[in-house]
Amino acid sequence: LNPSTKLVGVRIPDSWFIQELAQACKEPLALTSANVSGAQSTLAVEEFNDIWVHLGAVFDGGRIPDGPLARFGSTVVDLSSEGRYRIIRPGCALSNTETLLRKHGLTEDNF
Repeated sequence: LNPSTKLVGVRIPDSWFIQELAQACKEPLALTSANVSGAQSTLAVEEFNDIWVHLGAVFDGGRIPDGPLARFGSTVVDLSSEGRYRIIRPGCALSNTETLLRKHGLTEDNF
């Protein structure tokens, strides 16, 4: 949820921990990234302990495996135009996301 747009962001995590947490809650979760906007993505809760005092809760699902794409952050895609997609921010799942979108007949909008 962002006050500067009427669009809603939906995160689809590839994390067993977050999937289990969301399922247990049986409601949508409003979450933020575990870093200050524009800062490097974190892989473990200790990496953002300086902002814990500003958070309602911190859940430790274990360290995210490090790798060449691990700190790229989420891939953000605009799906507000029927049948089309636009990459807002490339991230760690860019290639897989584009493959899936094309598989389902969406075409890239380059505006």
